[in-house]
Amino acid sequence: MEKSERATGVWHFGEFDADLDAGELRKDGAKLHLQDQPFQVLAVLLRRSGQLVRREELRSEVWPQDTFVEFDQALNTAIKKIRVALGDDANAPRYVETIPRKGYRLIAEVSAPREMSGDVADVVSRAELGRSFSRQRTIGGLAAIGVLLLGGVQVVRRIPAAQGRAQKKIVLAVLPFENWSEGSRQKYLCEGITQELITQLGRVDPGQLEVAAHTTVEPYGHSSRTVADIGRELHADYLVEGSLRSDGQHLRVSAELIRVSDLARVWGDDFDREDGDMLTLERDVAASIGASVKTKMLPGATE
Repeated sequence: MEKSERATGVWHFGEFDADLDAGELRKDGAKLHLQDQPFQVLAVLLRRSGQLVRREELRSEVWPQDTFVEFDQALNTAIKKIRVALGDDANAPRYVETIPRKGYRLIAEVSAPREMSGDVADVVSRAELGRSFSRQRTIGGLAAIGVLLLGGVQVVRRIPAAQGRAQKKIVLAVLPFENWSEGSRQKYLCEGITQELITQLGRVDPGQLEVAAHTTVEPYGHSSRTVADIGRELHADYLVEGSLRSDGQHLRVSAELIRVSDLARVWGDDFDREDGDMLTLERDVAASIGASVKTKMLPGATE
């Protein structure tokens, strides 16, 4: 089956905007966390809003033929993540309707992308002008304050550096990796990769980076809580989350680093491996993920 023509731009539905170019979902201007594959599924449903999109069509659109994955479970998980992000209920849907044994339909009214109107552009322009004036006024005030404070600089310099306020540590939480395949082996691999990643990142730079313990993050496995909620409950600055898919011989581990303050996807990648010794796989995959995460958060850190 040929893939449908790719749409672009920002699509509006209900309280949400989906930027198909940036791969971002927003609510009232605030960015929401939605992983890449669930977002791609949502994009297909948006392009064909009001129509039944069969499961086979979604597989053709979102999952390439060379992808090793238990498709039914992966699609079910993607739909669940979409509903969590939208605050939708499968039993009383406002956005995504399930058509049993067939597929899904986006039932909300959708507005296709359109150019910014002249009135909106004028409002944005005036707002930017106001912000510019405010910045200039603030700079003038800060300059005056700077003159007053200049005399106190020498006093501050006499305070030993050790007595200064300690730099705040970055807090990172590695959420339990999700098993998107069947079988207890894959489940144990997910648990092992999570634990190994926590251990490796915990050794990076304890003076700058604090990693939440495994017992702290374990309750958040398969949680329906949002990234913002989890980050707030764990007092975390960043979250790592990931998933594992397998066809029995090949493994694909996907991971991404999320900044809690603005829910930005700082980094993400896939790691393909041949199935083999479990301990070696856990250590190898965790090392690859950990090196990328460390580089993004602490560019100058060394183990």
